[in-house]
Amino acid sequence: MKKNLIYLIVSGLLSFNLFSSDSSLRPGSGVYEFHFFNVTNPEGFVSAIEVFDSSSCAAKWRNESGVNVGLYSRMGGGHSHIILVAYENYDMMQLGQNIFASCSASSEMNVAFANTSVSEDYYNYVTELVLEAGDWRLNTVFSNIEVKVKTGSQPSYLEAYKQLTNSTGDAFGSYGINRVVYGNKYVSHMLYNGSNSIQELNDGLDQVYASNEFKTFDRKVGNIRKLVNSTLAQLVKAYPAER
Repeated sequence: MKKNLIYLIVSGLLSFNLFSSDSSLRPGSGVYEFHFFNVTNPEGFVSAIEVFDSSSCAAKWRNESGVNVGLYSRMGGGHSHIILVAYENYDMMQLGQNIFASCSASSEMNVAFANTSVSEDYYNYVTELVLEAGDWRLNTVFSNIEVKVKTGSQPSYLEAYKQLTNSTGDAFGSYGINRVVYGNKYVSHMLYNGSNSIQELNDGLDQVYASNEFKTFDRKVGNIRKLVNSTLAQLVKAYPAER
């Protein structure tokens, strides 16, 4: 029963453009809003999401824009939770944002967020998925590595990343790079590695970091990127468009 429940959650999180389990690196798909919160009252915070999710506004938002939402806990940074809001493209994002901003239920949820988290710590950015392998939608635990790549050096960084993952990608269930399009004051890219347990994730990271391929990668990108932070994200609950 538990396995069935987990499968329904993760398979429903992002129902659009699902890929096979092919682990080869390929162009990514979708645009994503990452909303970071420092939550002080987890029960109240989740309750606010649940109330909104049951509203007619949320139903309209899902039905017309195809938005998929995931709540993740976060460790290793100044924020305790992430709300991931995923759209198929920018047109759907614009439509979804307009619907979300037009109803009282979303305003009430934002007020509840202010009462259950540290408002001053709230932060967000918008990304495009540039490269991906596997299907991250089927993983529940992630290492998220935020970097600042030197302006003009993105092609060199991506090429070095491709070469690294050619021989080390099998260490994870999924992996890839998001480019931060809006909100890139601090970071320009977010790399992720996905697994289904923390131990499995750590074993994969240890394998990659000990490899000669990673040493080569680090030498190639050392002068064009700054490592800002690495965090652990774990799926708490998904709110898929299709119910």
